[in-house]
Amino acid sequence: MTVTYSLNVSKSRLLGFAKLLFRWRGSIYKLLYREMAIFCGLYYSLTALYRYILSGNQRTVFEKLAIYCEAFTNLIPLSFVLGFYVSIVVSRWWQQFMSLPWPDKPCMLISAYVHGRDERGRIIRRTLARYLSLLSVLTFQAVSTAVKKRFPTLVHLEEAGLMTKEERTVYEEIPMAHGKWWVPAQWFTALTMRARKEGRIKDDILLSNLLNEMHTFRGNCGMLFSYDWISIPLVYTQVVTLAIYTYFIASVMGRQYLDPEKGYPGYEVDLYIPIFTILQFFFYMGWLKVAEQLINPFGEDDDDFELNWCLDRNLVISFLIVDEMCQRHPLLTKDQYWDELEPQLPYTKSSVALRTQPHLGSAVNLDINPEEAEFVPMETILEEDDRTDIFYNSPPASPSTELLYPGFPQTDKPTTPVIDESGSQSGVKTFPDFPGSRILNMLIGHNSSENVAQTLKKEGNFMPSLLLKTPNRKSRSSSVNENWKNQQNELHCDHQVDTVQQKHHGGSKWDVVGTMEEQTSLVIDIPAEENPPDGNNTFSELLDTKMEGCEPNKTEEKSSDEDKKMVTFEEQCHPHKDTVVEIESGPESPTEVQSPYEPTSSRESLALYSESNESTVSSYTELVGKK
Repeated sequence: MTVTYSLNVSKSRLLGFAKLLFRWRGSIYKLLYREMAIFCGLYYSLTALYRYILSGNQRTVFEKLAIYCEAFTNLIPLSFVLGFYVSIVVSRWWQQFMSLPWPDKPCMLISAYVHGRDERGRIIRRTLARYLSLLSVLTFQAVSTAVKKRFPTLVHLEEAGLMTKEERTVYEEIPMAHGKWWVPAQWFTALTMRARKEGRIKDDILLSNLLNEMHTFRGNCGMLFSYDWISIPLVYTQVVTLAIYTYFIASVMGRQYLDPEKGYPGYEVDLYIPIFTILQFFFYMGWLKVAEQLINPFGEDDDDFELNWCLDRNLVISFLIVDEMCQRHPLLTKDQYWDELEPQLPYTKSSVALRTQPHLGSAVNLDINPEEAEFVPMETILEEDDRTDIFYNSPPASPSTELLYPGFPQTDKPTTPVIDESGSQSGVKTFPDFPGSRILNMLIGHNSSENVAQTLKKEGNFMPSLLLKTPNRKSRSSSVNENWKNQQNELHCDHQVDTVQQKHHGGSKWDVVGTMEEQTSLVIDIPAEENPPDGNNTFSELLDTKMEGCEPNKTEEKSSDEDKKMVTFEEQCHPHKDTVVEIESGPESPTEVQSPYEPTSSRESLALYSESNESTVSSYTELVGKK
C-alpha cells in the first residue's frame, strides 16, 4: 500500500525531511541498492586493474582513455531529458489515481431514489450496488497484477459472491472478442429501467441523475483501460534509459583517480572512494527508478495503488449505504446553538493558541485623513460640438439630415419623433419622393410608419381586469351540458381566450372552457374516490372541492361515505381577500418510541401550513386589478 508520511511533515521543523531518510519501506535505498552495488563493483574492478595489474605503458593508455571519457560525458543532456520525462510520469500517475472509480455517490443516489422497504426493493438496491463492485473488479482484474492474482477467473468471482451462477452463465455466453468488462454497466441500466417501470423511481429526472452517475463510474473504469493501453511512447523511455546507462558506463572509466605524479589537469587528488560520483549516480539513477515505479501504479510496488483494499472498502460501503442506512437518519432535535445568533465552537488547551481573527480585507485597517475623506462637489461638465458658439449640458440629439446629406432636398417637417394616432412611433419622412426613400430612411435612423405594422391602441387599462366564473360542480351522473346550464352567477372577462383542451394531472381534471365568442370560465372537477391507500393527503384531494358563485363564505361538505375528510373552501369577491383552504389530516399512525431513527414517513398535518399558502386565483386577480 502507498507509504504515507503526512503526519511527519505536518509542520516545518529542524531536520524535518532528514528524519525521513532512515525509512526503508518505499525508500530510494530499497529501489537502488542493486544498481548501486553493480556500479561500485565495476568501478573498483577498474581501479584494481589500473593500480595493481597493468604495466607502465598499459597504465598510460588507461589514463588517456579515462581523460577522453571524462571530457565527453558532459555532452549528454541528462538533466533536461530525465527531468522532462519524470514530470510526465508523475502527472500521469496522479491522473490515474483520479480515475479510480468510487461507488459512494451512485450508491447514495440509489438509496435516495429507489424506494421500497419490502424485500424486492432491498434486492434491487443491493443488486445495483453489487453491479458497481463487479464492474470495478473486472476492470482491476484486467489492469492490475495484484487483483488478477486474487481473482484469476470468473469462478473465483462467483465463489467470492460478486457474481451469481446465472450471471456468470450469461456473461460467458456473450459473444465478444473485445473485452466484456462493461457488461455489469448494461445490467445496471436494465435493472434501473425496470425499477422505474415498477414505480420505485418516482420520475425520469431521478432516473437520469442515477444513470449519469453510473456513466461517470463506468467512464472512470474505461479511463483505467485507456491508461493501461496507451503508455508513454516507448522511444522516449528508451532515450532516457540509454542516456542514463551510457552516462554512468562512461563515468565508471572517466571518474577514475589517476596518478597525481603525472600532472594531468583535474587529477591532482588521489582517493579510494569516489564520493561525488556515487552521489551523482544516486541522484540520476534514483530519478530514473522513481519514473520506473510510478509509470504503472497498478503493480506490486510499495507506492502502487492498493486496489485489493479498494475493492474490500467499496463493497462494504456500498451495501451499508443502500441497505442498512437506506432512507434513515437520526431523530431531529434542536441543536446546541438553537438560540444563538453567532455560534462559537470551543477550543481545547492545545488548540486555543491557533485561534485567529477572520480576514476582513487588506484595506480595512488603512487610515484615511479625515480632511481627505470629505466628498468634493462635482461641477457640471460642458460638452462642445463642432460649432464653437453652441454649448449644451444635455445629451445631443441625432445630427440633422442637412448635416449628413447636404446635397439632398430638405423638408419642413419637425425632426423630433411624433406619435401617430395608431399608437406607433415614427420619425420624419426625410425623402418622401426619393425612389429608395424607405431604405434611406432606415439607414439614417428614421422609422417610418409605412414599414411598421399598425396596431390599434385600446384606451384605458392596457391589461383588462380578470374575472373568474365559478360554475357549480357537476354530479357523477350529470353531463357537461347540464352542469353548464346550472351556472347562474356568470362573471365576464374583458379579454377572450381560445379553447383549451382538457388536461389531466394525476387524479384531477382541469377544464378551461371557452371560445372566442363565449366568456372565460374555469371548471374544476376531481373524482372523490381517488384517494391514496395510505390515507395521506395528496394534491388531488386538496383540489377536491366544488366552486359556487361569487358569494361570500360559501361552504360545502362532502356527503360521500367514501371520503372521511372535510374540505372547506371560502371565496370572497373582494379582490384583496385571499382564498384559504383548510384540511383536516387523517388519523395518525402509532409512532415508534424505542427507535433512535426518524420515522420513514411524515405524519404531520398540513392544516398549519395551508393558511400561509396564498391562493393563485385571488393573488393573480388582485395583481391584474391593480394594473
